[in-house]
Amino acid sequence: MAGFGDALKYLYEKFILRDVLSFVTPGAIIVLTSLFLFYPNLLSRNIPWPFYIPLFGVLFLIGFATQCFGEFVGLIYFSPPDKFPWPWHQRLKILSTRWTEGKDEVWWINYYRWRTQFLDAAKGSEREEQNRERQIVLKQMCANGLLASVIAAVLFLANHFSALSSLILFYVIAILLLLSLFWGHRVHVLRQYATEKVTIDSHSNRS
Repeated sequence: MAGFGDALKYLYEKFILRDVLSFVTPGAIIVLTSLFLFYPNLLSRNIPWPFYIPLFGVLFLIGFATQCFGEFVGLIYFSPPDKFPWPWHQRLKILSTRWTEGKDEVWWINYYRWRTQFLDAAKGSEREEQNRERQIVLKQMCANGLLASVIAAVLFLANHFSALSSLILFYVIAILLLLSLFWGHRVHVLRQYATEKVTIDSHSNRS
């Protein structure tokens, strides 16, 4: 049992289990639905095992794009809803060349400073760190799984009325997911800056 527990801990620490539950599984829901509706013959083919490596990468990418889309439209929150920093005009602005505002940087810095304080307080408490990781996994799994299931259900419903309309809808969803990846890139540029600034400031205060 100890070996099994250590294996699970390793998976958590390396984010493998989180990635499978939070991104690969929702991506698989959308991909399998699309293949079932538009390319059913591909489902019956045997896939050589080396192709599973890039396949998991594709599923992860689609699952992550699903989360970015959910964050963009306000269905999925990175943090508590009452602290979400972007109203609609700012979410659309993030697609332009000048997309940041001072209050956005302040908000993210405050958020990561809070997270850093929690990690410092929980340092040495394996139970607290595992509990936080479990909450993150459940949060992402529920939200991404729900949104992926809704997308799959919409495709099935559209296909019930017209195969052409479902195919058009499929391409619309694909374009939205691609735009969401671009939006997600911008967001993570800001998040990376905030985490690095908090770490540098924390180190400077200790010196």
